[in-house]
Amino acid sequence: MLCEECRKNIATVVITVLTGNESTTRHLCQECVEKMETSFAKGDMPTFLSSLLSILSKEPREAVVRCDACGLSYEEFQSTGKLGCAHCYSAFCDQLKPLLLRVHGRSQHAGRMPANHREERALAECLQALKTRMEQAVLLENFEEAASIRDEIRALVDKQNAEVNPK
Repeated sequence: MLCEECRKNIATVVITVLTGNESTTRHLCQECVEKMETSFAKGDMPTFLSSLLSILSKEPREAVVRCDACGLSYEEFQSTGKLGCAHCYSAFCDQLKPLLLRVHGRSQHAGRMPANHREERALAECLQALKTRMEQAVLLENFEEAASIRDEIRALVDKQNAEVNPK
C-alpha cells in the first residue's frame, strides 16, 4: 500500500487516531512520519499541525490542482521546487501564499529595483512629504513657511523635468 500522504513510498506505519467514538486510520511511509517528528521537534507548529490535520481528515485527498497553461500539478512543483510557467502563480495561488509567507515572510516580491526607479521613488516620496508639510503649514496659518516649502517643491519638480527633458 502507498503512503496516503506523499503517495510515493510504501506505507510502513499505521496511525490510528481515536476521536470520541470514531477512529481514523492512516497509512504513512517512514519518511512522512519523520517529517512530522522533525517539524514538531524544531517547533515548526504550522507544518506539524497541517500534517496532523491531514491524518485526522476523513475526506479523501482533494483533486489534483494543475496549471491550465503548462499542465504542471502542485505535487510536481512540491517535488521539484520549480514552477512550469508564469501562469502557475495564478493556478497555485492558494497554495503558494502560505508557502511564501513561511519562507520569505511576505507573499509579494520586495527585492531589488533598478537604480533609476529607486531615485524616482525617493523623489516622489520627498515631494509627498514636502506637500504634507506645506499643507500643515497652511493649516497652522504659517504662510511664510508654506511659501518656502512651495518654492522647494517647485525647484525639485523643475530639476526633475530638466532631467527628463534635457534641452
